Amino acid sequence: MTDIDTQTLDFTPIARRQISGEVARQIQHLIATRRLREGDRLPTERELAVALNVGRGAVREGLKLLAGLGIIEARQGAGSFVKEPQRLVLLDPSLVGSEERLDLLKQATETRRVLDVAVTEIAAATISDEDLEEIRVFLEKMDAEPRRTKLSHSIDLTFEAMIAKATGNLYLAAVQDEAHRYFRATWEKAGFMPRPAVERSEQHWAIFEALAAHDPKAARARMEEHLALQALHHSPSR
Repeated sequence: MTDIDTQTLDFTPIARRQISGEVARQIQHLIATRRLREGDRLPTERELAVALNVGRGAVREGLKLLAGLGIIEARQGAGSFVKEPQRLVLLDPSLVGSEERLDLLKQATETRRVLDVAVTEIAAATISDEDLEEIRVFLEKMDAEPRRTKLSHSIDLTFEAMIAKATGNLYLAAVQDEAHRYFRATWEKAGFMPRPAVERSEQHWAIFEALAAHDPKAARARMEEHLALQALHHSPSR
């Protein structure tokens, strides 16, 4: 086990406070470039706050995010330790590639949102008890899946495909499937940190409850919220 001195890690001070996502991103980047390695103990919250020019609350939230993703491990009384290596492509939009690729990701996300919101609204009016039960079993299984954060988009797309199937409209399901295919291919080349599994699960269950109530308006609103938050979380900052 190696204790790391913050002065040797070249942290970049963060201008604004309470940006926990940026705290997490910088630590992720250090892990991906192997400045921090598996088993290394991270600097203390106080040391990180000074190095990043943020409050300790932002550091604490950033560390919680990384721990929730299984990237670091918090050990009571001992500190936080690197648990899993990272890939650079998941961290920094400047390393992803061309502007065209980023634009394609944006377009794929917008297209997916348009289709999945409409699909959910239609499904709420016609979904059967059998389809509801199938979706419920899937969500319960995913809540118990130990790799649910890493499988983020796979779980999302499967959930949305099940809703499309429940509309009984084969053409709509086929169009959605094609949009999802493009989204998946683009995201795999330009991925970003997924949201914590608990947050995503809560949104899925909220959508499910609206479907079970056969409330198209509520189902549409819940899916819009889900995809809007997802786009916000994954959107590359230029």
